[in-house]
Amino acid sequence: MKKVSIIIPFYNCSYIDQAIESALNQTYENIEVIVINDGSSKFTEKINPYLSRIRYFEKENGGTASALNLGIRNATGDYFAWLSSDDIFLKDKILKQLTFMEERNSYISHTNYSLIDAQSNIVHEKAGVHFSHKIDFLEHLRIGCSINGCTVMMNMVLFKILGLFNEELKFTQDYDFWLRTVQNYEFHYLNEPLVKYRVHDEMGTKKFNEEISKEVETVQYRYGDKLIEIIANERKKKLSFTFPVLTLCKGGAQRMLADISNGLVERGHNVTILMPPHGDVEYETKANLIRSKGATLSESDYPKSDIIVSNFYSTVPSAHEASENGKGKHVRFSLCYEPVFLPHQDISFQSYNHTPYLIVISQYQKELISLLHGINGMVIPIYVNPNFKNLNLRSSNDKLNISAIVRIPEGGYSWQRDQNYLIEQLRIVKSQFPNLKFNLICPPNEMENSPSLKQLQESNEFHFYTPANDEELCNYYNMADIFVTSSIFETAVLPGLEAIKCGAALVSVYAGGNTEYSRHEHTSLMSHRYENRLALDIIRLIKNPNLRQKLVEEGQKEAELWTLEKSVAKFENICYSFMENN
Repeated sequence: MKKVSIIIPFYNCSYIDQAIESALNQTYENIEVIVINDGSSKFTEKINPYLSRIRYFEKENGGTASALNLGIRNATGDYFAWLSSDDIFLKDKILKQLTFMEERNSYISHTNYSLIDAQSNIVHEKAGVHFSHKIDFLEHLRIGCSINGCTVMMNMVLFKILGLFNEELKFTQDYDFWLRTVQNYEFHYLNEPLVKYRVHDEMGTKKFNEEISKEVETVQYRYGDKLIEIIANERKKKLSFTFPVLTLCKGGAQRMLADISNGLVERGHNVTILMPPHGDVEYETKANLIRSKGATLSESDYPKSDIIVSNFYSTVPSAHEASENGKGKHVRFSLCYEPVFLPHQDISFQSYNHTPYLIVISQYQKELISLLHGINGMVIPIYVNPNFKNLNLRSSNDKLNISAIVRIPEGGYSWQRDQNYLIEQLRIVKSQFPNLKFNLICPPNEMENSPSLKQLQESNEFHFYTPANDEELCNYYNMADIFVTSSIFETAVLPGLEAIKCGAALVSVYAGGNTEYSRHEHTSLMSHRYENRLALDIIRLIKNPNLRQKLVEEGQKEAELWTLEKSVAKFENICYSFMENN
């Protein structure tokens, strides 16, 4: 068992007995508790009952850094833990944190913590700052110290390599040491409150605020350039990715796979798309494309990479097996939650239990999977491809255009789009406003293979458009004054966002994944399916041009925030953070 030295600097603190008690009561047995009396004139009698169970040293007052350094010089442990005399360790703090560190071969770690008041009442259960990505952690260290020193545990070897705490700094010796450490070592974070941090009127951070601020500026000036360099180098790290993909035919999910993989290539990463021989490629791809040897993907088809990014549930088994055989860390990029709308739920549901490394495309999807599987996915937002923009073509419209996208209904995989309801509601509007233009947009290959869509086209009720590329689709979005979506379940609804970026007013049904950009009477008119209000909302916009214009303006402002660049950067940062979790 590794030995842990818990060092408690003490200066005129009335809570010292509580701190010592919490250190001695650790469930981990191989510890030593070292108390350093830094020239105290009060409350020393509270230490006396513990003298036989602790190592006790006295010195002239010199500040926290000098007290810690005296304790470190006299410590015999393999690991260092610091406990302020007014704070409290939870009884399993040392055991949990040491186990966490040894599992990761970590040299230094810190944890979440709770805030307590002068009477030891918890006032904030989790007060720590958790950064999902290393770059965010580093950026925050540039502007302040987000690490609570009493949550830190580190290998004693760091003091031999980096030196002790800087005794010239009376208040920010910890911030200085962390900025020295982060240059060569990873800070691992245990997101569990294992320390009770006391907030009271006599604490130094309240009494010496001006002096602390000056020291912070000194430390930041000393290490600022180095941190900028570290952050820049972190952003330059290149990874190799393998994306097993069944097809890249026209559709929102396939578009995201193509765009994200292309974006990673543009950032300098090595990206391979692994696809079966029959898989279609209808999007431009900059990644290296390889085909599997057989009709389906198997473990032997995978090249070795840093990260294997599965997506649709049928890509998960081979990706998981390849990862188990050392070909890369398996990350699930879930573009939909299949068990809700596809058959064989027994297979698709279980596919979410293969890896904890999960990326999702909406907060709604994250909460759903967290509830059902206990896995907290990381969200990258959907986006509008730069190909879509407002071309200001509507001034040439001689009548209002109402448009919607339809997809092939045959096959049973599109019920969640509720297209029969969409057509029914458009017919209601058309019956009242027969002179308006009603457009249906459909991918050309789906139109060609769908008897029901061909039959609808032949009825001449609607104008049909089959855009061959983004340029044509952008033009059709730009023709629409009002764009309509009827999906009743989607983890994210991309066409609505694309349409408002192109200047259409949006009418939509609540689908879960569209709530982050679609807000009723702000960026769209939005209704739940049971309200059966889609036609009424369309009619409302036909009759109210001022409201329609308001939705157009607010919708375009909203859509400008959803960029591909942000999504690729977020995906990249998440993958960096997954690589750090060994």
